[in-house]
Amino acid sequence: MDFFYKLEKKQRPTPFGKSQEMSFYLDNRVLLNNVSGYAQFLKAEDSFNIVRANILIRAIMNKEIIEKAYALKLKEEKKEGLVTTSLKDYMEQAMAELPFLKWKQDQRIYVPIFPANLNIVYAGQFQKLMVPPYLSLLKDYDGVTIDPFDYYGPALFNSYFTKLVEVRSSASGSAFYDFDAEAVYFVNLQGRLDAKLCLFDRSLHHPNHNHMLKRLFPVVDAYYANDRETMIKALVDNKLISSKEIYKIKSDDSKFLASLNRKGA
Repeated sequence: MDFFYKLEKKQRPTPFGKSQEMSFYLDNRVLLNNVSGYAQFLKAEDSFNIVRANILIRAIMNKEIIEKAYALKLKEEKKEGLVTTSLKDYMEQAMAELPFLKWKQDQRIYVPIFPANLNIVYAGQFQKLMVPPYLSLLKDYDGVTIDPFDYYGPALFNSYFTKLVEVRSSASGSAFYDFDAEAVYFVNLQGRLDAKLCLFDRSLHHPNHNHMLKRLFPVVDAYYANDRETMIKALVDNKLISSKEIYKIKSDDSKFLASLNRKGA
């Protein structure tokens, strides 16, 4: 049985089930019906998939907020016949609290379900929303959505679309800590989960949650160095996993290998 899977099965109950991220997901997942390709996230259960689902939901919300704000600005100007606030100032105020991803050359990506070139429109070229072909995006945009995790990669998880904290980045991906799930996500360059490292097993009495990043650095460094033994030692030394659980996992592995050897004899 996989080492990470065993740790997940032995993890103590976490706050994730009652977290803001979970509540946000349950309250807003209906928006995922807007895009056929995102249907798989309507029944997300694992914490990482809920984080991913919430990125999609926030992207859809951003799209609708920006479009409605611009339409309202046009309506006000048409009704009043005068401009009291510049479009730039008005939209900046409307978008002040929206999450975004800082992309290449400091481009702000507010709607990561769209590629970077379309996000230029949603970040400042709002007038284009009222003319073809962009006008169609207001109601029918399913066909131009992308897989944002593959397109934007690990950077999407290190943005204002999540509450994750980046521990380390490497040539093969990035590691993020989820304080609610009490887990480290190792995300590859395709924005996919390579491994989920669940911390604080049931045998670890009185777990300490202080200075988490400092304690995780040697664990993550060992993971990216493909040094399993050093990673395990760092987990125990930093009181992230109990020595009792590690001993049991190693004992089970030894018994499994011994049984294979007997069968092969």
